[in-house]
Amino acid sequence: MPAELVSHYRILGPLGSGGMGVVYRAEDTNLHRTVALKFLSESTGDSAKVYERLRREALTASSLNHPNICTIYEVGEDAGEVFISMEYVEGRTLAEIIKRGPLPTDTVLRYARQLSSALAHAHDRGVLHGDLKPLNIVVTPQGDAKILDFGLARRTNPEFDRQTLDTLSDEIRLGLGGTLPYMAPEQIEGRAASARTDIWSFGIVLYEMLTGSRPFEGGNHYQLCNAILRDSPQPLPARFPAGLSTVVSRCLEKEPERRYQRASETRAALEALVPHHDEPSQLQSAPRRWWPAVTGLSAAAVVIAVGLLGLRGNFFSQRNVAADVPSPVLLGVLPPAPGADASQSAFGSGLADTLNSRLGELSLHHPLAVIPMSATIEKHVTTVDGARQEFGVNLVLALNVQRAENNVRVNYSLVDPRSNRQVRSGTITASAGDPFALQDRVFESVASSLALQLAPQEKQALTARGTTEPAAYDFYIQGRGYLQDFMVAEKLDDAITLFGRSLQKDPGYAAAAAELGEAYRRKFQLTHEPRWLAEASAQCDKASQLGPHLAAAHTCLGRVFLEKGNYEVATGQYRRALEIDPADDGAYGGLATAYERLGHTEDAERLFKQAINVRPGYWATYNWLGLFYMGHARYEEAAAQFSQAVSLAPDSFTGYSNLGAVRILQGKYGDAIPVLQKSLSIRPTADAVSNLGTAHFQMRDYAQSAADFEQAVKLDPKKYVVWGNLGDAYYWAPGRRADAAAAYATAISLAQENLRLNPKDAALLGYLAEFHAMRGERKPALDKLRASLRLQPSSPDLLLNAGIVYQQLGETARALDLLEKAVALGVSPETLRDTPNFDALGNNPRFQALIQNTQKK
Repeated sequence: MPAELVSHYRILGPLGSGGMGVVYRAEDTNLHRTVALKFLSESTGDSAKVYERLRREALTASSLNHPNICTIYEVGEDAGEVFISMEYVEGRTLAEIIKRGPLPTDTVLRYARQLSSALAHAHDRGVLHGDLKPLNIVVTPQGDAKILDFGLARRTNPEFDRQTLDTLSDEIRLGLGGTLPYMAPEQIEGRAASARTDIWSFGIVLYEMLTGSRPFEGGNHYQLCNAILRDSPQPLPARFPAGLSTVVSRCLEKEPERRYQRASETRAALEALVPHHDEPSQLQSAPRRWWPAVTGLSAAAVVIAVGLLGLRGNFFSQRNVAADVPSPVLLGVLPPAPGADASQSAFGSGLADTLNSRLGELSLHHPLAVIPMSATIEKHVTTVDGARQEFGVNLVLALNVQRAENNVRVNYSLVDPRSNRQVRSGTITASAGDPFALQDRVFESVASSLALQLAPQEKQALTARGTTEPAAYDFYIQGRGYLQDFMVAEKLDDAITLFGRSLQKDPGYAAAAAELGEAYRRKFQLTHEPRWLAEASAQCDKASQLGPHLAAAHTCLGRVFLEKGNYEVATGQYRRALEIDPADDGAYGGLATAYERLGHTEDAERLFKQAINVRPGYWATYNWLGLFYMGHARYEEAAAQFSQAVSLAPDSFTGYSNLGAVRILQGKYGDAIPVLQKSLSIRPTADAVSNLGTAHFQMRDYAQSAADFEQAVKLDPKKYVVWGNLGDAYYWAPGRRADAAAAYATAISLAQENLRLNPKDAALLGYLAEFHAMRGERKPALDKLRASLRLQPSSPDLLLNAGIVYQQLGETARALDLLEKAVALGVSPETLRDTPNFDALGNNPRFQALIQNTQKK
């Protein structure tokens, strides 16, 4: 122990030792508080340069003020002893706690959210940790996790002694910094560290808390380095929520570019996993987005599935489950391979879809979760390995449907995706004229192979098909097969035809009417022609009358009422659907959207999170929550959700397009462009091209922006947003202003058609206001603007839009009033800086105050 009094600190006793030296508990005699005093080892502290470097780092780290970060007070020197004074934290290190075994999942989530929040706070202030590990994390008696040694721990490397260093190549040695089992590949390879390096270490800690062991092991340092650089970690056991497994996998991507880019994204992804059970109440009014064209909330998949978070503990009994079938089961159903005959292929796809749906209905009362067929098709998953890689399933059901003359034969196999070993199989043959018997026998055989013990009431409910006409059911199955590819106009038309034939065979078939209503609604979304929405409304209403206890009928009506702007009525339909089927994540998402547009944003957010908890392995639910956050200018949280969607679905053109849109709204155009190009490489869409045009527009490349928007209107000529964007590009591009008026006129005409369908669409009214203002049409511009703000007075996007309108009409003071509100609600100063409508405000003191944060960057 050093002298009893060091500087103005009285030594009280030792706390421990580490790579940088020895730590003591001490009393600050000036401030009368207990501190932790760390004395640097001689090899570290005897250099004036090292001392000065540590002093600068400690000064930076001491600027951090977060409840989950141990505060550094000062770096001092006394009689040749270099010391660091920091907050004294009572508790045990996380390393001590993990030694006892894995932590409960809810405890892991609590610590993980705290740690990711602390990292986000530090990274936002330019401070990296560099040596995050359980030994540098203390858990207090109150159950809070605190990170120690920010900005300091990375300067030492206690895992490597001199002999070890001599055995490593110079290239690897250059990258050392941190503790080897927690070091990221780029550290080992000598590449630069970044916030994503801390995110890797956080992923290791998260994995260790969940399992009690590290994801990468080696008998010596060389083997450990090799494992970190090349090996894939063992998948987390199936008992953990799929969404949590995805977070861990994303943190542990080898390439930094594939990890979460910011700790705030990690934190938001973890927060989305928290169950929310509060019942929402009713309120009024809500917002959407400003500029980029984004892909909105997709309709619920036909299939119904529950994520592992929804399973109750008493369903995990192993007594009825054979040794070769895991429990709980996370099941992926592969669509049958297409054949030469289109109708036969549609029948096979529809059979797989309905089987998937029926299995999903068992998830509330059995240890079973099913990946929705729509997600499987969206990701183009056709193999066992693909299902494992995309969704992390622990069992795959593969089907082969053969239809010849008067018989149908279905071969199925249950395959272990880790070993590709077939664990169960079966063959069912039935008359082609009796699809009921075929489906029942396939379902019962698969359920038996899964060792599911069905209660009598479950069997009765699952055989209630709603029709006794085999031909009606046959057409219905084929229609569902075609509807899976609803983005292909021809297949959507085929689905409509087949559902119509099903209803001809049995006019009382409620399920067929509901699916026909959904097909018509999809047709409306593809064509933007109002007559299809009217057809959808009629069929959904018919379905609810024919089958008042059919959840799909009420969900169908909820979607139609959302399209029409009847949000109060939509909430009632979605609530009824959830009463009938509480496992319908799409109904949660639809209800959340209705509440958001009624202004009940807290309940909307809670419901979007409930949708995630119902199916945590499904990318679309994260996309819904991301759109919600983006509409409320919570951009980093939105980016985290879109990033999570991309993690679950690496080929999600929607996720990439929306992630690019967020980066535009943050003024990060260089980040947005490659993400949008990735979206377009997967599938060219008007939304992604329009977002790319917006990025070029904000960068003042108006010629390229106009070319992008011209391509977007070719891809979707009835989308009023992209016509308005094209008008803006023409307006500001040199020599093109004369072309702008016609583009705005087309945008106004298309928007008016949509307004007749939904007069409560505040975002649409805001766009119309801007289009009229850009044409110099003052009265309609102000009329539409006031109408939009009456509906959503606190929308960040609409307030920004209003600023553009008033500035364009020459009312600068009013424009600045609204822009100040928009920035206060989260709109980025970069957006104001880069919007050409505000160029005339460059010397205005109020405008300068709004963008001063940008100027400092």
